[in-house]
Amino acid sequence: MTGFRILSAILGLAFAGSIIWGFADGRSVVPLLEIMLAEPWGVVTLADLYLGFVLAAGLIILLEPNRTTGILWGLSVVILGNVITAAWIVIRLPGVLARLRG
Repeated sequence: MTGFRILSAILGLAFAGSIIWGFADGRSVVPLLEIMLAEPWGVVTLADLYLGFVLAAGLIILLEPNRTTGILWGLSVVILGNVITAAWIVIRLPGVLARLRG
């Protein structure tokens, strides 16, 4: 489990870095989204992305002991993406697994 948390932290930080790099460019993402939405595989890719967000958010909501906390984590995943999923794994996974094991 520790290895998975470390990997999640590394990947989450790398992804956060790529987000910063994207914003530093100064250009808007809107033109790219227009291109993606004009192509069937662009739509499929975005649908796949959001399916992953919704499934991860749902698991987080189900696994969090406090429903309100789970909903806040879940909404954060849907709004901010998988950098939040990685943070949740790093921060909350040990407690959730301990609770599940009984």
